[in-house]
Amino acid sequence: MRNEVVTKEKTNVTSATAILSNLPDDIRLQRLEALVAASETLNRASGLDDILQAILELVKAQLDCERATAFLRDARTGKLHARQMSGAERVEIVLDRGVGVAGYVADTGESLLINDVASDPHFDSSTDKRTGFLTRNMLCVPLKNPDGALMGALQAINRRGGEFSGTDLSYLESFAALAAIAVEREQLAQEAFRAQLIATELVLARGIQQRLLPPSGKVTLPAPFSAWGTSQACFDVGGDAYDVVMLTPDECAFWVADVSGKGVGAAFLMTTLQTELRALVRDEKDLARLATELDKRVVAAAPEGMFATLFLGVLSAERESLRYINAGHVPPVWLNRKTEEEREFDVSGRPVGFPLPGNDYVVGEFSFKRGERLAIFSDGVTEAENTAGQKYEENGLAEIHAQITAADVEQIGKKFFEDLDGFRIGAPAKDDTTYLVIGLD
Repeated sequence: MRNEVVTKEKTNVTSATAILSNLPDDIRLQRLEALVAASETLNRASGLDDILQAILELVKAQLDCERATAFLRDARTGKLHARQMSGAERVEIVLDRGVGVAGYVADTGESLLINDVASDPHFDSSTDKRTGFLTRNMLCVPLKNPDGALMGALQAINRRGGEFSGTDLSYLESFAALAAIAVEREQLAQEAFRAQLIATELVLARGIQQRLLPPSGKVTLPAPFSAWGTSQACFDVGGDAYDVVMLTPDECAFWVADVSGKGVGAAFLMTTLQTELRALVRDEKDLARLATELDKRVVAAAPEGMFATLFLGVLSAERESLRYINAGHVPPVWLNRKTEEEREFDVSGRPVGFPLPGNDYVVGEFSFKRGERLAIFSDGVTEAENTAGQKYEENGLAEIHAQITAADVEQIGKKFFEDLDGFRIGAPAKDDTTYLVIGLD
């Protein structure tokens, strides 16, 4: 038998015992014991390199060959690299996809028996030339995970007693199955470690993000201002933001923002938005110019397709008035009104970070009397669903707030969330939920 390509379907692979049945009893016993030893190594060795090295030593001894090498596919580059070898000092071998015998086997899933490498079109002699080693014959079999995905190749080189046989090839495939289990186990362990690392970093990220928001509950403000707010992330971190900032003893700025999307991407943009707003609101008194500048900064920082809606207001106790910008945000709800004046908080500009030319921001202004309240929220409130799939906004946000008779902002917030939580109990959250109620006492 010279050079041979062997392709085996998963359902037709012969058992290790049947493969060895035609060998002399002493050799058959040795090889079976070697397979058992390799299996035990899976449970005894502490890491992938130890397991592969033990398997390669057994391969080299049982097949009486000069060298044995395990090649693994690098997930980042797609190249094969010699992860472990036996029978020689460590040599760095990296193969491009499909290059060399190992590259061919790892790409096609075919097993190769080559007793004359010089005549085989897949053989790459560059490693021999670099190291001075002379390859005469070899076996090479694929490493596959339980789902059949190719992970690399296992190779035995230069049988000392002459040529390799078909029985040798099948025997090497048995070792490859054990090596594949070791590789799969290592990958699962690495994935579990990465998942734990990500979870830990998300906890840290959530802590950092929460420091950018006021603590949930009543916001500490000087009289006559009062506010209560909370923000609940749908996942570990969220894309909603809110804040209340005193500008002067008589003026207070506040906002609720909602970044498009959810999760880590939205959280990064929320961090930028919150930081920029805190700086701009103190430096720029004109809300239209403030929104325009914020829009530019968000466009510069946001990934393509991401934007944020924003309701930004400045409440004056001295003038008992409210100036605001509504950049594509859900209109807020007026509570405890002290005047018959109609107050509609229609959108007065595009969402920040949303590239629409010729759409200037327009500042709105209304009177704001003592005892009045304004409730601002994200669409995680309006689009909250119950277990029947009904949206909360279908109940009417204005009507729901009208049923709350309390004047204290803390009581308003708590009463509202009692109703909201009662509506969505048992249903999974689909978006971040933010709510802020503010007023003059």
